Amino acid sequence: MPTWYPAGVPDVAQPRTLKVFIASPGDVIEERDALARLIRDINDVLAFLAPEKRLILELVRYETHAYPDLGMPQDVINRQIPVNYDIFVGVMWKRVGTPTAHAPSGTIEEFRRAVARRKTSHLPRIMFYFCDEKIAIPSPDEISQITEVIRFREELSRLGLTETYPAHAAFTEHVRGGLLRAMRDILQEESRATSTLSIAKSLDTVDPAAQTALLALADEYEKIRREMPSGSVRTRRMTAVFSQMKAHAAGARSLLEQFMQSESAGLRLAAIAILQMFPDPDHLQWLAGRLQNPDVEQPFVGYMAAVALLEAVRALPGSAQTTLKAALHQAQALAETLPSDSNRLDVLKVALQEFERRFGKRSVKIPKSPPTAKKKKTAKASP
Repeated sequence: MPTWYPAGVPDVAQPRTLKVFIASPGDVIEERDALARLIRDINDVLAFLAPEKRLILELVRYETHAYPDLGMPQDVINRQIPVNYDIFVGVMWKRVGTPTAHAPSGTIEEFRRAVARRKTSHLPRIMFYFCDEKIAIPSPDEISQITEVIRFREELSRLGLTETYPAHAAFTEHVRGGLLRAMRDILQEESRATSTLSIAKSLDTVDPAAQTALLALADEYEKIRREMPSGSVRTRRMTAVFSQMKAHAAGARSLLEQFMQSESAGLRLAAIAILQMFPDPDHLQWLAGRLQNPDVEQPFVGYMAAVALLEAVRALPGSAQTTLKAALHQAQALAETLPSDSNRLDVLKVALQEFERRFGKRSVKIPKSPPTAKKKKTAKASP
C-alpha cells in the first residue's frame, strides 16, 4: 500500500484512508485476492495522478487484520475487526460459510453488523456480489449451502443490494465500478460537495467498446424476455445482463439521453444502469415513471429503476432534496398499483429510510396512494 508522495507536493489535504472490508466464505478466495490487486492498482493511480488528495485505500481482511485468540472464531474476528470501515464488500458463490452463534454464517453476520451501523451513519457503503459461475453436481452438504445462498440472495434483493458477475475471473471487472462509486459517494458526503455531475455531463466522448457492449446487452435482454418463460431463471439471466450493463456504464454516459428516449426496452434498461452508477437529479422523475408497470415498463425494469432511485438518495447532494422527495413520492404511488410485486416496494422503503437518515424525518413524508390510484389487478407480477 503506497504511503509516499512525490517530493514538492504541497500539503493541501489531510491524509484520508478509506478502509474496505471484504466478507466471504472460503470458496471465493480468487475474488478476495482479485480485490487486493485492484486496491493496489487504485492506490498506485492515486499516488501518481492525484497525490494532492492524499487518499489511500486499505483492504481489511481477517487474514491480515486478525490474530488467533480465545473464543469462537467469528467472535474473535468481530472483536478484533470493529465495524469502523468505510466500504463493505461481500462475495458469495455456492457457499454461505460456517454457522455462527448469531447467523447462518460468519459472512452473513458480518453483513448484518455492517447494516446495523449503516442505519445510524452514512457508513459503511455496502455492496454484495454473487457469482453465477456454473456449479458441478453438488454433494448433499453443498445442496444445503446453496439453499442458504439462494435464501440470502432473495433477502438482499429486497434491499436493492444484489450484484452479480458471470464467473470468478470477471469479478474485478464488476467490482471496480462499484468500488469507485462508493469512494466518490463517501468523499462527496464528507466534503459536502455540490456534485460531480457537472464534470460527468461535460464528458461527451464515448468508448466505442462500451457502446458496442451495451447495444449487444440490450438486444440480449430483449431476447431473454421474448423467448424465456417468466420465472426465477429468466430473472436471474436478466439480472446478469443488467450487471454487465453497469460494468460498461462509465464509457457510455454521454449516450444517456439517447438511451432514455429509445423505443428499445433494452436500451432504456441501459439508461437505468448508467443512472445507478452516475445518479443525476435531472432524471429522477424519468426513473420514477419507469415504475408504471406494466403499462410503461415491465416490472423488472421498474425494480431496477427503484434501485437507481435508492442510489440517488445515497449519492446526491442536499440541493437535490426536493427533487428526490417528489420522485420518491411518484415512485411509491406507482409501485403500490402493483402491490403483489413487493420487491420494488421494499427497495423504496429502504430509499425512504436513507432519505430520512440524511435529511431528517420531517423532511419528507411519502403518503400512501389514494384508493382511486390503485388498479384492481392483484395477480403476481412477473419480473
